Amino acid sequence: MNPERPSALQTRHFETSVDLARKQSFSTSSIAGTKRSLSEDGFTSAAYVAKSQGAHVPSPNNNLGRTRFIHPSLSSTPNKRRLVASQIHSLPDAARIEDDFSEYSQRKAVSSTPGPSQNPLLSLQHPSYGLPSTLVANFASLGVNCIYPWQASCLLGRGHLTAEKNLVYSAPTGGGKSLVADVLMLKRVIEDPTKKAILVLPYVALVQEKLKWLRRVVEGVSKNVDDVSTQTQPPSSTSKPPPQHSIRVTGFFGGSKTRSTWADTDIAVCTIEKANSLVNTAIEECKIDDLGVVVLDELHMLDDEHRGYLIEIMVTKDIQIIGMSATLSNTEVLAKWLHANYYISKYRPIPIEEHLVYDNSIYPASNAKELFRTATQLNNSSPSQTTKASPCRVIDKSIYKELEYSMTNAMVSLALETVSAGYGALVFCGSRQSCQNNALILSDAMPEENMVDADILDRRMDLIATLQSLPCGLDPVFQKTITKGVAFHHAGLTTEERELVAVAYDQGILKILVATCSLAAGINLPARRVILCGARMGRELVGPAMLRQMRGRAGRKGKDEVGETYLCCQKDDLEAVGELLEAEIPAIASGLAPERRGMKRALLEAIATRLISSWDAINEYVERTLLYQTTEREDLMSMVESTLQELLESGLLEHKEDGSYKPTRLGQAVVASSFSPEDGVFIHDELKRALQSFVMDGEMHVFYMFAPLGSSLDIDWSAFRDEINKLDDSGIRALTLIGVKPAFVNSMARSSGTIKDPTLARIYQRAYTAFQLRDLSNEIPLSSIARKYDIPRGNVQTLAQTCHGFAAGMVKFCQRMGWDMLAVVLDHMRDRLQAGARADLLEMAQVAYVKSRTARLLWENGFRTLRALAEAEAKDLVPVLMMAQSRSTNPQDSDRLSTKLLAKAEIIVASANKLWECQLQMEHDEQGEV
Repeated sequence: MNPERPSALQTRHFETSVDLARKQSFSTSSIAGTKRSLSEDGFTSAAYVAKSQGAHVPSPNNNLGRTRFIHPSLSSTPNKRRLVASQIHSLPDAARIEDDFSEYSQRKAVSSTPGPSQNPLLSLQHPSYGLPSTLVANFASLGVNCIYPWQASCLLGRGHLTAEKNLVYSAPTGGGKSLVADVLMLKRVIEDPTKKAILVLPYVALVQEKLKWLRRVVEGVSKNVDDVSTQTQPPSSTSKPPPQHSIRVTGFFGGSKTRSTWADTDIAVCTIEKANSLVNTAIEECKIDDLGVVVLDELHMLDDEHRGYLIEIMVTKDIQIIGMSATLSNTEVLAKWLHANYYISKYRPIPIEEHLVYDNSIYPASNAKELFRTATQLNNSSPSQTTKASPCRVIDKSIYKELEYSMTNAMVSLALETVSAGYGALVFCGSRQSCQNNALILSDAMPEENMVDADILDRRMDLIATLQSLPCGLDPVFQKTITKGVAFHHAGLTTEERELVAVAYDQGILKILVATCSLAAGINLPARRVILCGARMGRELVGPAMLRQMRGRAGRKGKDEVGETYLCCQKDDLEAVGELLEAEIPAIASGLAPERRGMKRALLEAIATRLISSWDAINEYVERTLLYQTTEREDLMSMVESTLQELLESGLLEHKEDGSYKPTRLGQAVVASSFSPEDGVFIHDELKRALQSFVMDGEMHVFYMFAPLGSSLDIDWSAFRDEINKLDDSGIRALTLIGVKPAFVNSMARSSGTIKDPTLARIYQRAYTAFQLRDLSNEIPLSSIARKYDIPRGNVQTLAQTCHGFAAGMVKFCQRMGWDMLAVVLDHMRDRLQAGARADLLEMAQVAYVKSRTARLLWENGFRTLRALAEAEAKDLVPVLMMAQSRSTNPQDSDRLSTKLLAKAEIIVASANKLWECQLQMEHDEQGEV
């Protein structure tokens, strides 16, 4: 194809991403609100085609926006070394696609996003925001040089910057929602150093990402301590210590190793559960007045069946709230409930071009309504239909067996076209297995390694070496796909694997990322082109909110002028997808409704923390819930009365003489441990039984107690039977006391049946989980446990993190109940669970990267103490770390892996040094006190 000759669609004003790439010469727009800085490496797979044609190939450092890309020459003849993507043809008679950015109202007023030169209020330096120059400079260093008009309007809304009003707002994915909350939250903490902030996020991955971002934002920023010095207590006072100048940002989430408390932080970045626990602790300790603001990201999680009620409980406690989401439909109702101002923006800095792909044909759609209309027309097979959807491009059928299914063929062709134009593609699939399968197929169609830029290939090999240096070793699928620039991302991977893959894709080292829809609701990874392989998650259709989030990942701020989505659909799903595209986002409902059982926990927590006790106070408290906004008062009060009665009957509350309510010791223990009332009562019964005959000469009884109650882990009855057969007398006694019968497990292994009694099912499921926790605490590698029980290694890691949080709750529960001996035993085993090691390695396991098998190998090779590690040479640790690898290393990769392990060894030595110095200082202080 002659690159100077316009395509047929160009003459009709339709441009593909390849067409746009050829003629781009635009200046980079603002990337206000981005969560991480993005960079491109300048590599395109078109380079290998250009080289073969004798064309000049720009260096990797050239600006992508100014590079002319050559359309890939995709051969239609079989290639023995790799698959070849099918050609995509433009149709000469395709209808003109009108530019219809109806959702992007601010783009109609100006040709592009305005900047501070047009409107001074679009600079965070403007005096109206009152932000310190250091903070503004930090934002600029992270790519936030100016803000969008809607962000300025939202920030300058009455009472927002002065913390006088709550705020609820909605904006599309990628529209810069987070920046508004960041500015309001930071301004509050800076201007009033006596106040703290809590930022609530639904997933651990989001907490970890936000933690890194905020720590970079606040680096070098000081609070206005001098402004409040006159309000602080005199030096002789024994009350609060004076506030610190620096801003301390701390993460609280399941599996977190932080020992920080409420007193040690200014901004707490938390999961929903941890945030609720922090608020309850602050109320109980009479420190709730220290809390200045709570930011609720992903406010639509209020509707989550399992955790949404926790957000509502938090919000009912008279705290200033900032709530945001991309998928709110009843914003006005939520604002009324929260006594908040509300703001709705439909602006996206990067508009999205929508397409529907069906039977190897691509149909344009400027918005959701047109997508719905196209899907409906394609599903209507009536010959009398006068108006039919017309494709703008068609994809050749493939001669390869792997690509005979039209959706797979379309996915490969669209993804390869994107890569050939120099952009990244994000492919969404409905299951973990399909992610891996599609990643393998895509990698077979990517350029051979010798056609790839040498620097990019080197960085891919570094990524492989880093993945191989992890305790779980290198995934065999990654070994095949990463060198081709393709990877997959799903919950079956470990946290470290997901982070490494996401960063590599973000940096352009990987060109295609194949993910489950969980990525859409997780970390912020945009792409020029998003390809959806159907609209199902497993067997079920995704909801309209999730579909919107997946499509919203298209468009890289500061990199592209447009994003593209391609929804690939099969015949059976056309009607359902059409309805899904047309569907409104469901209204957010209260999690305290009777069928969700949240009211019982809400009332127990409020009474146990002494927020309320009398009937009048209970009424006032209930009136502050979202449920009050949507339920008849008479029905609601009746539900409250019955709920209180249930709490009395469960022994969690009791009546006082004046008719008010107070928590029992059990009720206080349940709230302190962050258990639900139902789970708390169950745990209390089990622990009471255990106190009468706790099996102390083994580990199984303790690990059973640590197994979480809500686990949905499927039991492999054959593996269960094999583990029981290996138990000693102590383990069998423990299982017998718990209520597990080996004969029943044998029977289930033969019949592969299911347990219908929910209480019995919970006991057996927890016992099965206890075996995995036992293995985790006895230095068995995570990958070995995953193979043993036939579950993804990411699930094993998640189980360990979940159980660590649950174990902490169990310890606190025992302490509140006065069962101190049991609390000590559980606390010791909790440390072992976190370390993944036996008791003799607990000190060593505090060191970074020294866990489980690595700790044991270091111990066996002479590094038995913190001091020994601190005084070691990093190079001397490399052979030991090499021994910890779960798979053998190819000779050609050993040097690269050794380099990675040497870097890890240096971190280990530095961490050991720091811990050893702290230990010496503590010993010195203790001697001084004596």
